[in-house]
Amino acid sequence: MAHRPAHLVDFHTHAFPEKVADRAVQALAAAYQVHPVAPPTPAGLLGVMDEAGVDVSVILPVATRPDQVRSINDWAAEVNSDRLVCFGAMHPDVADPAAEVDRMVSLGLKGLKLQPQFQEFYPDEERLFPLYQALQGKLIAVFHTGQEIVNVPHVYARPAALARVRERFPHLVIVAAHMGGFRLRDEAKDYVVGKAQYLETSYCTDLTDQELAATIRLHGVDRVLFGTDFPWSHARADLERLCRLGLTQAETEAVAWRNASRLLGLRLG
Repeated sequence: MAHRPAHLVDFHTHAFPEKVADRAVQALAAAYQVHPVAPPTPAGLLGVMDEAGVDVSVILPVATRPDQVRSINDWAAEVNSDRLVCFGAMHPDVADPAAEVDRMVSLGLKGLKLQPQFQEFYPDEERLFPLYQALQGKLIAVFHTGQEIVNVPHVYARPAALARVRERFPHLVIVAAHMGGFRLRDEAKDYVVGKAQYLETSYCTDLTDQELAATIRLHGVDRVLFGTDFPWSHARADLERLCRLGLTQAETEAVAWRNASRLLGLRLG
């Protein structure tokens, strides 16, 4: 088992403003049939970070309507701190995505989250192309990839579709969540693993420890990011899993924080 890494960056968390957190988590808990490990607010997240020894967490907001995008991005800019890197939100039906991307950059945001299942779009739809073009060289794009915690009958976020985005927009920095395809591992191996710029480790309950370690190495340890999917998982448990995968100490340090530090421009060591 590897020793505890020197630092820890959680690249996949969710938090909401205090006034909507209870309502949001009730709806998500009902949909996912799971319960949060702590209140899904910045304060709740910081509490878990302190318990687990997480230096920095990335918050990934999701806009379910285009009219939510601007206010979420304003909130994200307010939340940003030394320990919380709050990405912005985007919706495929925003009228002028390039303008909002530029505004996000001016607010100091470093990326955004796209959730094809909640937002009902395929990653390789042409209507998303203006957004991807605007993002290149400016912001990181994190995609939910694969099934949901509770299986849905129709999957929008297929690894093959994400691969087509990568091919058309080679300068778009893509992070494929859940190691490239939750419960779609054969498709992920064919289209994403070893090909997408970055994968992250959150909520890979469908992979054994041996399978997760093998996927990390197959993709390339310098392009894998540690993530938890807070509030649905606790960083302490995910860190314990990372440390028992049988990776070398250098590999563990890379996944735990070095890769994220380089990608986000953090100064951790």
